[in-house]
Amino acid sequence: MSVLIVILDLQNVISEGGKDVILRHQTYADELYKATAGRTTLKILTFRELSQFPPDERELFLTLQPNLSFPGGKILALRKFIRDNRNISLIISGDVFKSGLQACLSQFALRQKIPIQYQIHADIAAKGWATFNAKHRLKYFVARFVLKNANYVRAVSKRQAANIQKMLKNKTKIYVIPVPLNLPDMARINSNFHDPFTIGILGRMQSDRGIFELRKFASEVSTHGLGVKFVCAGIESQDSTYRKIRDQIVSIAPIETLGNLPTERLHEFWNEVDCLLSLAPFESYGRSMREAVSAGIKVISIPNSGALDLFDEVGPEWVSFWSPDGGKQAWEQIEVILNSPIRSTKPHFAFQEENNEALLIQSWLDCR
Repeated sequence: MSVLIVILDLQNVISEGGKDVILRHQTYADELYKATAGRTTLKILTFRELSQFPPDERELFLTLQPNLSFPGGKILALRKFIRDNRNISLIISGDVFKSGLQACLSQFALRQKIPIQYQIHADIAAKGWATFNAKHRLKYFVARFVLKNANYVRAVSKRQAANIQKMLKNKTKIYVIPVPLNLPDMARINSNFHDPFTIGILGRMQSDRGIFELRKFASEVSTHGLGVKFVCAGIESQDSTYRKIRDQIVSIAPIETLGNLPTERLHEFWNEVDCLLSLAPFESYGRSMREAVSAGIKVISIPNSGALDLFDEVGPEWVSFWSPDGGKQAWEQIEVILNSPIRSTKPHFAFQEENNEALLIQSWLDCR
């Protein structure tokens, strides 16, 4: 009998994630079908209409058309879909917030409970995450409710999994499977640094992603008389607090903004920078840090779960830690990089990528 594994994409993260994201999930579907001799099909469930997809992508998706005229319309549509498709063997929720809550509530009072694998990307159980701001407090409350009776969870790093374990029942199984990387085609092979020394920042730039820490970092570098430049690639916040702090940083050191670069243009960013600076207070995996190391770019980071796990893998040659609360000064971190050799660790991460895909597919088969 043919069975169905369904990934919930109710926030359209996959369906609007671009060609590379959809192609990756098509690869998962092909490998899953092959591993089960054609007995298991992977589909992505979305609220988008199939007509919005190119013809070659439509086969991967199933669509729901909920009645949005009353609260709970999406949950009822999902519940009906589950009830009508008796061959579903596993539901995969891409988060423990919106999709996770909808998946959890849709199964109430159903006779047949379908296994759900909840994927957790944020470091929700790290110290200070739940109390960081009002948004985090609400998300933490929802996550605790969703995970109360969870049987299967996928984490993305060892430290994140250890933190999450405190929120779970003893019988809950945790799979640690990192998110895919965009491995650069190029790798830095010489030690010719830019003048001035150029520090890269990759990802969302907003008030809760380290802008206050960046001001302190820039100030420490400036105090020592070390000339630097910042290059930022990502979506910049337009809120007044962020803009005010950014202007203060520009008065200390220049900032070049590349905007939100698509995957195929990330090499432009890596070509321009001498090190990557990661100041987000919480990182469960640290994807950009790993992509930097694979490109031969060294990392300076606040000690979060992702950076600590990466440090365990590649050591102090590639990752050093800076804290706004004291310790080694920012200029000292830069001088260490200036006086150290460079090599690439791309083969190390390429091997991990191949292994992680197989682990992810096997975890889906185990959860059924």
